[in-house]
Amino acid sequence: MGSNPTLSARKPMEKHDVIIIGGGPSGATLSHFLKDMGIDSVVIEKGDHFREKVCAGGLPLGIFDILPQSVSRDFEYVPYRTFRVLHKGIVEESVTFDRPFAFGVMRKNFDEHLRNNLDVRYGEEFVSFEEHANEVIVKTNKNVYSGAFLVGADGIGSKVALLANLNKKTKIIIAEEKELRKENNSDDALNVYLGYNFLGYGWKFTKKDFISVGAGAMKKFYKKGVSNLIDPTYADIKIYPISLWDGDYNIAKGRVALVGEAASIVDPFNAAGIYHSILSSKLLSEVILDNLKKRSKDFSQYLNLLESTIFEEFRYGSALSNAFYPFLPIIKRVILNKRILEFIIRTQEDIGYLSYKEVFKRFEKSKRLEIKLIYAILKILKFM
Repeated sequence: MGSNPTLSARKPMEKHDVIIIGGGPSGATLSHFLKDMGIDSVVIEKGDHFREKVCAGGLPLGIFDILPQSVSRDFEYVPYRTFRVLHKGIVEESVTFDRPFAFGVMRKNFDEHLRNNLDVRYGEEFVSFEEHANEVIVKTNKNVYSGAFLVGADGIGSKVALLANLNKKTKIIIAEEKELRKENNSDDALNVYLGYNFLGYGWKFTKKDFISVGAGAMKKFYKKGVSNLIDPTYADIKIYPISLWDGDYNIAKGRVALVGEAASIVDPFNAAGIYHSILSSKLLSEVILDNLKKRSKDFSQYLNLLESTIFEEFRYGSALSNAFYPFLPIIKRVILNKRILEFIIRTQEDIGYLSYKEVFKRFEKSKRLEIKLIYAILKILKFM
């Protein structure tokens, strides 16, 4: 990967068990999981404290269950009890639950909370790495580190993935968001907008003192300004890419592994990424612990754990996405009804996140002709 003798001569090499690139939810929680296991890690974060992060900031029901033990659950969030679906601005259905089914956070505050009590090197940029038989040498613009493992938690533009020739990121969504000042009469509902953009959706919901308004679609079909159709109130629109899961298992080799969006571990149906970023870090921490005990560098178990907990659901989610968005005008009458929406939201109760597999099972048992047709399409798409 090249060397920097001037940098090496200037500072002695720091040694850690694990070197993590990126201090977002996946990198920060991985460091916490490792810390709880007694494993030393350092987080290299090119941004500053309370760095800005463009993101809708939605968290599912099970978020509190998967956070590391050393992370306080006492962070600011807005609970959502009402789920409302609109098609071209007209309410199709609204469901209210007795308790919250999701939560909204300001990402810069949530991410800073996750980084509390960690060894984070702010304002430091990853440059390169060299893998050796028993260690990996990591170079930044300020230091040189030695560790047993290097983890790329550096998001869609992962430099670790690029240099290690991992995860090509072939399924990209372009999203936009603007934040409006919260009004006194704002309701704390999670609103989803359909019909404004092809192969995508929009949203509007409260996050602390702001209202997040945004939209996203597959890169080929993205059109800027859909968020203005949802709410015409003026605010700067920020645009950002999201790398959806595309079935690429090339996310670890040698002493290098990827987590979160660096590995494209992002829901292929709704493009949510925070929950699975944290869950993938939890799974990776268990494998790193096992490797350190055995003095090995085998990440096959990481892939096995991802397959059994995340990727299986993602395959169902991908099939649902391929049927739902293109055929929305045909199937919206069947899908967007109270009983179906209640069922979909309640699938979180068992696993903490939407279960697309359970949605499949529900469609399989239905006797309604329209749903039988949808199920047949879904079944074909799942196994394509």
